[in-house]
Formats: sequence, C-alpha cells, structure tokens
Amino acid sequence: MENLPFKIDNNDYVKLPRSIKTALVDGHLRFEEYALLVWLWLNANPRNGRSQVSYAGLSKDFKEKYSKNMINRLMLNLKRKKWVWFAVQQGRRSSFHVDISNYPLSDGGFVNLETRLQQKSSRSESDTSGQTVAEVPAEVSEVRQKLKDDKNALVERFSFTSENQNGRSSNNDNENENKNNRSTGRRPVRGFVPKSYEEQRCWEIAQELGEKDMTFILSALRKFGLPRIEEAYRSVRDQPEHKIRKRGAYFNSLLNLNQ
Repeated sequence: MENLPFKIDNNDYVKLPRSIKTALVDGHLRFEEYALLVWLWLNANPRNGRSQVSYAGLSKDFKEKYSKNMINRLMLNLKRKKWVWFAVQQGRRSSFHVDISNYPLSDGGFVNLETRLQQKSSRSESDTSGQTVAEVPAEVSEVRQKLKDDKNALVERFSFTSENQNGRSSNNDNENENKNNRSTGRRPVRGFVPKSYEEQRCWEIAQELGEKDMTFILSALRKFGLPRIEEAYRSVRDQPEHKIRKRGAYFNSLLNLNQ
C-alpha cells in the first residue's frame, strides 16, 4: 500500500459537529453551502471562532468551481440561515471577518452569535450621542399616533370588505406604478441575482409578497434603507391574511407613509 502524498498531522485538528451533516441530509443546507461552511470552520481562529475571507479568495480556494458571485450568494444564504454572521460587504473587494455560530473555542466555550451582535450593537450605540428618552420631543407621540392612524386607514383601504370609490381595485395605484417602472427597465423577481445581504432580503420579501418585479422595492431600499422595509413587512405580516386583499400594494403604501 502506497503512502499518502501528504502527511496527516494528528496534532492539528478542529471539532466539527455531526449536526452539520444532519443539516445537509435533512435539507437545511445545500451541498454547496455545506462545503463552504466546513471550509470556513476549518479555517477559523480557534481563539475567537472567526474566519478572515474574501469572495475572490474563497473562489480560488475551491479551484474556481464556484464564481465570486456564487460564493457571495452562498455566504448570504449561510448568514440568513444563521450559521454565520458578517458585516455588510456591498462594494467591498477586500477580506472580511466571518463569525461562525457555535464554533468550539480553545477556552472551552462556544461562539454565540446573538451575544456577539448585542455586544457590537452596544458598542455602536456608545459611539453615538443620541437623545435620551427624556430628551425626545413631545411631538414624537403625536407623529406616532398619526402614523398609527394612517396604518389603520390603509388596512381599511386594502381590506376585503372595502371598495374603491371609483369602482376599481385598490391595487390600481400600485399596478400603475409597476407599469411606469417597467417602462424604464423591468427587473423580474424571477431570475434576480442579489449582490448584497440587503438585496437578498428584499428579494425574499418580494417573493413572499407575490411581487413580480423588483424595481419598486430596490428603489425603496435606496431611498429608505432596509430597516424601513423590514418594518413595513412586519406590519404586513401582523395583519391576518384573510383581511388584506393586496398584500403587495399594502406593503408599498406603508413604505410611502410619512416620506
């Protein structure tokens, strides 16, 4: 029997949980995501459970079997499924740090992504001098009440029991806007390739709302940012499905409140 073409160092190893294999077998991970996660796991720093990577570097590590765009999508999928976390990489080409969920640390502990995110959030808040609760202007409560009233009015407008005064569907405004968007360049939901975590999330929301075109939500992303989109989507989800007739139109109208 011939010797292996390389020497296995039994003193150089990491703990790899079998639950990753279970996630693959049960369909929670695609094979490409599984392979990438294992690679990140093997390359992580055992002291902090963090791996330093770049999309171009990972593509080369896999002998360019996966393109940089493919690696980008796989990384976003792993982040969405909460196997890893990393900061937004839109427009960046350099390397970045990836925190790996439940990675076994050399001190006997494990990486807790929620704890790390809370720590990072606390540091970010301490770096900015925002208003205290006592300093919030009195007008804020009035604005919030108006927003609540506007949302209630929208629910009534898009409910199954309401009728448009002109005898038209309450989705007409949204349909007209989509037609205008299509005239300037249509971006179908089907086949859309996200280039960042924000675009990935918008794509998921568009699919869940049954939208056909990405133009409006991408425009809203640039105009309002992802937190505003997530807030509007939560408001849609909070309404019973049997109550809202056109969820996509209701979502778009929520985004346009108090511009």
